[in-house]
Amino acid sequence: MDTRTAIIALNMVPGIGSVKLNRLIGRFGSPEDVFQATAQQLSQVEGIGTEIIRYITYFDDFYSVENEVRQCSEKNIKILTVLDDDYPRQIRNIFDPPPVLYCAGAYDKWPANALNIGIVGTRMATDYGERALKKILNEMKQTKLCFAVVSGMARGIDTIAHMESVRENIFTAAVLGFGLNKIWPFEKHYIAQHIIKAGVLMSEFPLDMMPLKQNFPRRNRVISGLSDGILVVEAGERSGALITANYALEQGREIFAIPGNIFADKSIGANNLIKQGAKSVMSIYDITEEFELLAKPKERGIQQEMLVLNLDESEQKVYDALDFEKKHIDNISIESNIEIIKLSPLLTIMEMKGVIKQLSGKNFVRAV
Repeated sequence: MDTRTAIIALNMVPGIGSVKLNRLIGRFGSPEDVFQATAQQLSQVEGIGTEIIRYITYFDDFYSVENEVRQCSEKNIKILTVLDDDYPRQIRNIFDPPPVLYCAGAYDKWPANALNIGIVGTRMATDYGERALKKILNEMKQTKLCFAVVSGMARGIDTIAHMESVRENIFTAAVLGFGLNKIWPFEKHYIAQHIIKAGVLMSEFPLDMMPLKQNFPRRNRVISGLSDGILVVEAGERSGALITANYALEQGREIFAIPGNIFADKSIGANNLIKQGAKSVMSIYDITEEFELLAKPKERGIQQEMLVLNLDESEQKVYDALDFEKKHIDNISIESNIEIIKLSPLLTIMEMKGVIKQLSGKNFVRAV
């Protein structure tokens, strides 16, 4: 067994994360030497218990590393180890880099000069969170700078980040908390089929690893490790997104947060981060200036003023009553002092102008 194969094999042993794996290598000198160690020698390494010793000692009885490598070859999955030159530079220097990364998609097309922004947030995104994130990603494209978006392919904010990145032609990396076989074939997985065309699916876990609860904090530290900065879009007080932010802080990454409604539970975590020193983000330029990148805003502000100036008196009242949080037509009527019978056609006209947007349940928001 050569060194590279031995690392892949050790990564397949249940209960061995990057920290324990590095301890074993540090104790025995090389990955292949770990498999030559006796049970007594293995037991002298901190954190290596009976179960791990049994799996290492009788590895071939439980797993086949040759089968793992063969499956990856057949499915066009690239296996990267910390020994490889093309292992991601961003994550190589964190405290506990994953010893192995499985990559499916266009890993080789990840721009070397990209500003990598990790985007995390709630699984139950609000209309406000979705609109705010889409605004930021659209501005990423408009700056003409090179960005890449890293997230975890969970429903909610993660999914929006990936899908909108694909739409805006921004490279995106999805870091998973389970093995890639769990979404194989990728072409039949709604989100994965889009990501592999414009980005990469990544996992530090062996192909058949289940999505166990304990895997996701490890996944989160990879998201932050791959990123130059983490943007929290919406997060509750105990959101998993805050775990990623904590990892980012430990790894010396920049932390950003989009401010949210002070009355919304899903905004508590993001707003608390801002109170604790995270940079408040209302446009992509709040991020680029932190990295001292020159990205001049487009004339969006001027265009917005022109749209508002083109509204008649009644339309202006409606616009003033609206915000980027959804508002029901009844409340708009009360705040604008316009009867529903007159308000409905006004809203239709304003939507045609692109000034507002109608949501489900007769709710409306500003579009600009």
